Amino acid sequence: MELTREKVLPLVMRAYSPCYDIAYVDEQDAPLVATAAFHEHDTGYVLTKRATMWTADRHEYVYLFSMPHLTLELYQSCLAKARELGEPLVDPAPGHMSTNIVALFLCDTADEDAVKALKKCRIQKCFQFSLRGWMEVHTAMVELGKDSFTANFAGHNTAKFLKNVLHPKVRRKPFPYRKKVRSVEKP
Repeated sequence: MELTREKVLPLVMRAYSPCYDIAYVDEQDAPLVATAAFHEHDTGYVLTKRATMWTADRHEYVYLFSMPHLTLELYQSCLAKARELGEPLVDPAPGHMSTNIVALFLCDTADEDAVKALKKCRIQKCFQFSLRGWMEVHTAMVELGKDSFTANFAGHNTAKFLKNVLHPKVRRKPFPYRKKVRSVEKP
């Protein structure tokens, strides 16, 4: 099956939709196509919920960009757009653990220098020596012409997720737990 950007976009958004809040963006903001937001609040307590030991808030903001050809200038402008939209949403309050800003790129082809810049992208901020959490930027790209998945160090799980979404493994039938009984004819 030939994958096109028009076919891949709904697959990726459907994979994110169970846990993320999905929002499609107007065409005037091209190449930004959609955004997704994930929020998790975890609490540890003793005996009652009033006796809270700790809280941890995790947030992830995904910005999906779609373009026919990814150049270095386009990559840098899209990454700046994702940071511009995502960094104001970071709230390093007490209980904040981490915030991830994910820039996903769907493209047919990409320049080598854009791929190198994507792989080398390492943006991380710590708030009060990580006592109030941290913020990381993950980047991942699906190059549909070569059917390749590329990511920076922080975004390798995102690339693995995209690969599983677009190329799901064929699951084998489970091993039968009962042996089949052969019928023996009586003479």
